[in-house]
Amino acid sequence: MRVLHITSHLNVGGITTYVVSLAEALARRGHQVVVASGGGALASRCARDGLTHWEAPLATSAEFSPQVWRAARQLDGLLARQTVDVIHAHTRVAQVVAHGLWRRHGIPYVTTWHGFYRRRLSRRWWPCTGTRTIAISRPVADHLQAVFRVPESRIHLIPHGIDAARFAAPAGAAEVQALRARLNLDHAGPIIGTVARLVPSKGVDHLLEAFRRVVSSLDSARDSLRSQTPDASLLIVGDGPQRARLERVASQLGIQRAVRFAGTLPDTRAALALMDCFVFMPATEEGFGLSLLEAMASRRPIVAVRRGGGSTWALEESQAGLLVEPDDPQALADAIVRIMQDGALAGQLAACAQETARTRYDFERVVTQVEQVYQACVGQRHG
Repeated sequence: MRVLHITSHLNVGGITTYVVSLAEALARRGHQVVVASGGGALASRCARDGLTHWEAPLATSAEFSPQVWRAARQLDGLLARQTVDVIHAHTRVAQVVAHGLWRRHGIPYVTTWHGFYRRRLSRRWWPCTGTRTIAISRPVADHLQAVFRVPESRIHLIPHGIDAARFAAPAGAAEVQALRARLNLDHAGPIIGTVARLVPSKGVDHLLEAFRRVVSSLDSARDSLRSQTPDASLLIVGDGPQRARLERVASQLGIQRAVRFAGTLPDTRAALALMDCFVFMPATEEGFGLSLLEAMASRRPIVAVRRGGGSTWALEESQAGLLVEPDDPQALADAIVRIMQDGALAGQLAACAQETARTRYDFERVVTQVEQVYQACVGQRHG
C-alpha cells in the first residue's frame, strides 16, 4: 500500500515522534511511505530510515493561511506524478490539505485527532474529519461525537503506542552515567523527574513548588530519623518558551541547586533510568501522553496530574499510578513523598505500569490497527 502522511512539521514532540515511528513501522512491513511536512529536526531521521520526505509550507497553525493553499498546490503536483492509496493527516492544517487533495484526486484520507480542538465555527462548518477518523483516547472519541458530530461508525479508538520492549530493556550503563555526569547528578539521592514541553499549559511551575515541599518533607524525615540520606533532585527533560521563567522560579523558591534542566533529549531512556519517580504534567487540553507511555514501559512509579481530558486515561484505566487534581502543589508533593517512602507501593505501581504498556500500548498493535483502517478506506473506495 502507498501511504502519504501529512503533518505540520517534524520538530521534536509527541505527535511528530508518533508520525515518524508509524511511518517507519509501515515501511518495515513493506508499504511505500511518504511523509510531507514543513521540515524539522526529525526530517533527517526520515532520510536515515529510507523514508521519502516531501517538504511543503505546512509549518503553520492557521488553517486558512495562504501557505496552506501553497502547500496543497505543491502536494497536488507531486501526487500527479506519484499516486498514493491513502492519505493520513495528523494536524488541523494537514486535515484541510488532505481534504482538498481528496476532492481533487479522490484519494481516501484518514485523520488522527491527537487531542481536543476548540469549537470554532470553521471547524464545525468544515470539519475535514476524513473517510475514517482515529481517536487516540476514549475522551477524544467522545469529544469528536459531541462537538463535531462525527458518527461513531467512522471513529476508530487507537491509542498511541511505543516500542515497549525497547523501553523495558535497561538503558546502557555508559549512556546513563554520561548523562548523570553532564547534569552533575553525582550523588546517590532520589531523583524525581518529568518529560514535558516547557509551556504555560503544562503547569511545571506547580511541580517546582511541589518539589520544594517534597524537599522540606524529606528533610524533616531525615532529621527525625537522624538519617544521612542524600538530598533529592528534580530532573526536567524538555524545552520551550517558559524555560527561562521556570529557572527563575526555581531560584526564587531556593531549590535551584537541586533542579536540573536537561533540555530536549532525542532519546529519553537514559533520563528515565535516572528517575526514582516520574511525574506526568499534561497540558490543559491533551488527548494522550507519549512521555507517560515511555515512563510506564520503563517501569517507573508514576504520579500524574489529572488534567488534559484524555491524557491520563491510560492510568485511570489501569490504576498504574497515583493521580492528583490539578493546581494543587501540596497534593502533588504528598503523592511524590508517598512514592519515595513506600518502596512496596512504588514497586507495585511500576510493575503494573510496565505490564500495561506491554499488553495494551505496544506499537506493533497500533500499526496493525492503523493498517486495518487503511484497508477499510481503500476497500470503500474500490467498492
